[in-house]
Order: sequence, then C-alpha cells, then structure tokens
Amino acid sequence: MIDVPATEKFERLSQVADAELGVAEELGWAIAVFAALATYLKWESWLLTAAVGVSAYVLAIYRYRKRAAVAEDIYYRAAGLGKYAGKRERGDA
Repeated sequence: MIDVPATEKFERLSQVADAELGVAEELGWAIAVFAALATYLKWESWLLTAAVGVSAYVLAIYRYRKRAAVAEDIYYRAAGLGKYAGKRERGDA
C-alpha cells in the first residue's frame, strides 16, 4: 500500500467535496424551479413562489456547501495555506 501524505489526502477530500457541491448546485436549481412552479400552480402567488424557490435552492445545497467549507479549511490547516499560512513557522499549528 502506498503511503500518501496527509496534505494530499486532505486536498483530495477537498476536491471531492467541491465536486459534490457543484453537482448539488446544478441539481439545486432544477429543484428550486420545480418547487417554485408547483407553488405557483397551487397558490398563484408570485411572492410565495419566489420565497419557495429561493428556500428550496438554499436547502438543497446547504449541507454540501458546509461540507465543502469544512474540507477546504482542514486542507488549508494541514498545508499551512490561507489564514493558517504563518502558523507553522511560529509553531502555533
């Protein structure tokens, strides 16, 4: 078995989480449109239609957006990038 450094594992997990978020965003739009259309056909209210459409999109991607943010933060911490850039040299990490 090949031993892969932790930073590469975390980078790969971050890439996978970003890909899942991309798929969720694409499907989220379709879900939002169908939910908004069904809402309009049922109640004929534009305000309710807009609220349901936006809510459906946000709810469809929320879990994936959060997972991608956590995976990216873990990778940045392991690699010493972003807000964790100078902490390795100072010994804070």
